[in-house]
Amino acid sequence: MQYLAQDLMLLALNPQTGKIHFAASSALRYSLMGTVLLDLVLQGKLTIDNNHLMVANASTTGDEFLDQCLNEVVAAPGSRSVKFWISHWSRKYSSFPKVVLHSLVDLGVLVKQEHTVLWLFPVQRYFLTDESIQRAIVNQVRAAVLENIRLDGRTAVLISLMKTCHLTNTVFTSEELPEARSRIQAIANGELVGKAVSQIIATAQTAMIAAISTSAASSSSSSSNQ
Repeated sequence: MQYLAQDLMLLALNPQTGKIHFAASSALRYSLMGTVLLDLVLQGKLTIDNNHLMVANASTTGDEFLDQCLNEVVAAPGSRSVKFWISHWSRKYSSFPKVVLHSLVDLGVLVKQEHTVLWLFPVQRYFLTDESIQRAIVNQVRAAVLENIRLDGRTAVLISLMKTCHLTNTVFTSEELPEARSRIQAIANGELVGKAVSQIIATAQTAMIAAISTSAASSSSSSSNQ
């Protein structure tokens, strides 16, 4: 796929149910916004300096939504942290998961089906038109993790996003998990990718986890006060 968000969504989608894997449900919204930030970094539009986003090149990306996010960073008074932007965009663009799903429908990768629960509540399911597209992404991740190869930055970033969304168990078998987790940790430590890429991954992953934790704590507090 063209964008990290599309790859991550396809990793998170259960092809049998047409729904997001339950394990990824709480982290996916923040991780998808993380893909926007990381796509901008990988395109050379933004850089990360001391956990803050800095503008490197404000020219258009060719994508309306990426440009919108980039322009927000350009217009911001002073630099803001990576965590700030992920949290801010996750709140402002809370419908972004649906936007990603609809982009995959428009590409012909998914087909949307609507149902009702108890003849009253509408629900949407998204099914693959060709399972080989999802399988190719899964196989790319599996090969990168299980085979002793040096990774490109984009694949390393996708693997870190998979981990943040708790999707490791859906991509690897129980027998493969010990080796897979060891390799994924090595990627996070920068042993299999360049130092610059590993620092980007570490900063973004820390920010996403912090944003997820803050949201969970806020939700828990709101529930306890009701």
